Amino acid sequence: MSKMKKYLAKLDALSPDQTLLKSSKALLFLSGSSHLESASLTAGQLEFLEQICPSDFSAVASNFPFNLGFEHGRQTQVSLLNASISNIRYYWQTLYNSCFQKALQQHLSPLLNAEEAVIICKSSGLNMLTQWLEGLGEENLPIRLRVIALGPVSRRLLNRKDIDLLVIKGTKDIYSRFLDGHPADVMVDSNHFDYEYREDVKGLVHDWIRKSDKD
Repeated sequence: MSKMKKYLAKLDALSPDQTLLKSSKALLFLSGSSHLESASLTAGQLEFLEQICPSDFSAVASNFPFNLGFEHGRQTQVSLLNASISNIRYYWQTLYNSCFQKALQQHLSPLLNAEEAVIICKSSGLNMLTQWLEGLGEENLPIRLRVIALGPVSRRLLNRKDIDLLVIKGTKDIYSRFLDGHPADVMVDSNHFDYEYREDVKGLVHDWIRKSDKD
């Protein structure tokens, strides 16, 4: 059995009762997985969420599938090359693997029970999100959803009127430049891997979330 088939079998076996998406106001980080056996966030990503999280929101300390039954506490070290290969795999599985699309529906749909959600979509995380949203009615979301796209790589454009979107791209990010059609709201001096570790990006996201709170 391939690594992807084993991964999909694990996702399918997870209990919906163990979802981490139970807060009425959730902040989460969604990206293509760099390690199919763990959904852990890096220390830098966890710090990023902590620094931008509004006081009345709960930050989810895991990547997809956001479930207690899937390993997400153990830090894993992955080379940039292996992370890139894994993200490419994730990108294509999102678009063409019906089992993976089912898993997206299964593990992102608990968000629909929240009041509000802010999703930080890194790289192909936006591709995962737009694939999930395609199955929902246009302008029919039962929650307020705000999305911050960091160096997005997505086949579909996220242009729904019922979602607030901030797109941040790096001047050195060749992946997002050539593989994504979203216009950038802000350009920063970053490559594809550095966004969540940059103080200027943290400041931009922090201020945008709080400004949109007032709009």
